[in-house]
Order: sequence, then C-alpha cells, then structure tokens
Amino acid sequence: GGAALLAGATFGGAAAMAGGLSSALGWGPGTGLGDPSAEIAVGLANGLLEIMAAAPNCIDAENPQVEVVGHVDAVVACRSLNDLGARLLDYWYAVKADVFSPWPLHMQQNWVKLAYLVKYGDLRRGGSGALARCACGLLLELGEGFRASATVLDTTRGSTWAAELLRLAELCDRSPPPPGWCFPGLGIAQKAESAFDQPRFSMVRADARGITWAKGKTVIATAKTGFLAGAGASAARGDEGEELDEGSGQVAASPGADFRALTGGFDDLAARVGGGSLSAKCLEKSDRLFNQKTRPIHFLNQASVPLKICLFSESDRLCAVPLGGVGGSCVVTLDPNLRAQLRPPGTAHVFQLKVLQPGLIERQLYMALVQRGSSVQLRSCECSCD
Repeated sequence: GGAALLAGATFGGAAAMAGGLSSALGWGPGTGLGDPSAEIAVGLANGLLEIMAAAPNCIDAENPQVEVVGHVDAVVACRSLNDLGARLLDYWYAVKADVFSPWPLHMQQNWVKLAYLVKYGDLRRGGSGALARCACGLLLELGEGFRASATVLDTTRGSTWAAELLRLAELCDRSPPPPGWCFPGLGIAQKAESAFDQPRFSMVRADARGITWAKGKTVIATAKTGFLAGAGASAARGDEGEELDEGSGQVAASPGADFRALTGGFDDLAARVGGGSLSAKCLEKSDRLFNQKTRPIHFLNQASVPLKICLFSESDRLCAVPLGGVGGSCVVTLDPNLRAQLRPPGTAHVFQLKVLQPGLIERQLYMALVQRGSSVQLRSCECSCD
C-alpha cells in the first residue's frame, strides 16, 4: 500500500513536471499548427500587444517606454491563459490612473475581478472556452477604457482589432480549447513592403518560417506605424506571411463592441469554472489590487527642506524596515514643493508614516498615522491629512 502510494505520488509529480516543461517550451494540448486553440492563443496575445503599442507613453513610470517594453516582452513569454491573465492585470496596474478617465471605477473593479478569474480559473483545468471568450471581452473593454488622446489606435485600426477579437470569441464557442490548454511559443514578426517603408508588427508562432523577428524595444520605438491586426491569427493557422485584408470576410466591428456579452457575469463564470473557493480567492485578490491602484496615499512636501518618507505596518513596533523593503515602493525622498503617491501592498487601510531628514546620518523628525486614499501635507515638524 505504501509503495503504491509512493509510486502514485512519484508519477503524479513527474506528470506535473512534464506538463510544466511542455508549457514552458510551447508544447502541450492545443499548440499544434492549424489547431484552433493555437489560433486563439496567438490572437489573444496579439490583441494585448496592439493595446500596449498604441499607448507607449501611458505607463506610470519615470521612463514609460522602457517599462512598456518589459510588458511587451512578458506577453511574448506567455505560455498559458494563466500567464495572459497575469499580464492583463500587471498592465492595468501600471497604466496611469488618469489615462482611464472615461472608464468608470466600478467597471474597472469588475474588470479586475474577471481578469483574476481568467488567471486562476485556467489552473482548474476546466472551462477554457468560456475563460478564453472572457479574455476577448476583457481586451475589448481595456482598449475602450483609454482616453482618446492617450492612444494612437485610430478608428480603422481599432475596428480591425475589435473585429478580430470578436472572431476569436466566436472561435472559442465553436472550438473550445482543451483541458490543460497551453499556448504555442510566441514571437513578434516584423514586415515592411520595401526598404523605404516603416516596419509593421504582429504576434506569430515562434516556429513560423520565413519570418523577420523583432524585439519589444523595436516595436515600441516604431509604435505609431501600427500592426497588421489579425496577422497573428493567420500565422497560427499556418498561412505564413499571408495578410488579412478588409475583404476577407471578417465581421465588421468597432472598439465599442459589447464586451459584456463576451465576459459574462463574474458569479456565473466563477460557478462554471471553479465554484465558491475560486470566487472567494479572486474577490480577495481583486479587492486588494484595486484598492492599491485607485487609493494611493498622496504626499506634498510643504517644508523648505527635502524630506524622506517611509511607510510601515500599523502594528510594526520597531519601524525599522519599511513596507516593501529598504528602498522599496514605500520609501521616497521629496524635495520642497514636490509631490508623490505611494501604493502600499497588502489589504491594510492604516499605516505608520515616518518622516526623516535625509543625509548620511538620517534624523527622525516625526511619526504619524495615515490612511489609504488620504492626502498628506508634510512640514518640517508635523503633517496634516485630508
């Protein structure tokens, strides 16, 4: 009995390891050339890539174009729907809040819940078709949420991009991906009609032949030239180098397509792919991430000297290591009249603020309690919170 149990555990571990290795290498269920599941995978990655390239300056970072290159490279590395869900959440979190000004916060919160459901539902090995269809809707809603002036996605490109996502959603219904669905290896194809034309890009299978490959930094550097929307799907079907033209029978659509019909409701989808435990996990994580992004703590240095600010847990009695570590995301030095916003990790709402005089030997000036979402005016000897 013990030997049989040990043998079963060994076999199970080996099978799990083999499955993880196959996914990492772009092998596994649904990755075959001509497989509709592979076409869906390439199309989803291509859809997210289009959004990123159309808004290269929207990341909330000192050098947004360098940061967005990292997000593009992460999309290329996707090997499952779980990976794609994580990339969607990472990108949403990184984009400046004001860029999504047309997108109501309650709708963004629901979007985050569904994105977590795509991410973790994929690990349950069931309902891949519904989750992939939901991912199409999430991409449509994300693209529609941008302020018009923040993206170079024009009406023509936007309509083609939306039509391709709607086509992929229909394909999810006709040919649902199999349990344990893996993405094929991905790469970015570069194409130009002549040496004098600007290159255009699309996501394709990494095993496609006759392709000139490009890296993420090349894509972002020439982002305004646009993509061949839908070319990723044709490459997944094995039509090497063949473009989709406007007369190819694609469904006409606009970025305002009804994404809600694709995503469905959170409760219904959660019940279909994972049940109560999955729903609770997604709700917990989505609430935490949504609050971190949408309720930062704002600081303004009203003193005449630089001030260093550090955030600590409310229960931290020593206050020696800030949240996120020394030099992490909850530590910043502000010169006079400058502003900053910090997004402390975790689910807590109240934090300890330590204000120091920066220098070789730092001197503590004062401590205070601050809340997530508050605005703090810093002075040399005290602060006030709104």
